[in-house]
Amino acid sequence: MRLNGSVHLTKSHDRSYSLAYAPLGVDLRRGRARRFDDSRELERFLAGPMRIARREVLEAMTALDRNGRYVIREIWLSADEATALA
Repeated sequence: MRLNGSVHLTKSHDRSYSLAYAPLGVDLRRGRARRFDDSRELERFLAGPMRIARREVLEAMTALDRNGRYVIREIWLSADEATALA
């Protein structure tokens, strides 16, 4: 079974990043965020295990630099993949 959800990205003041996956209908505050020390590490994770298209990754990184946050919608993960992010 695959879960539809969204990936919530934030950039902190110390230039680290966090990623939280929230399946539809699940309160994002109940999950844990995965931390990344720099933008390259986050980009590699988004393009690799998350299988997010390069164009979307670039858009996310631009928005993070500009606004400090970005949401990627319509991310389908298996239950195991979603659990690994929690």
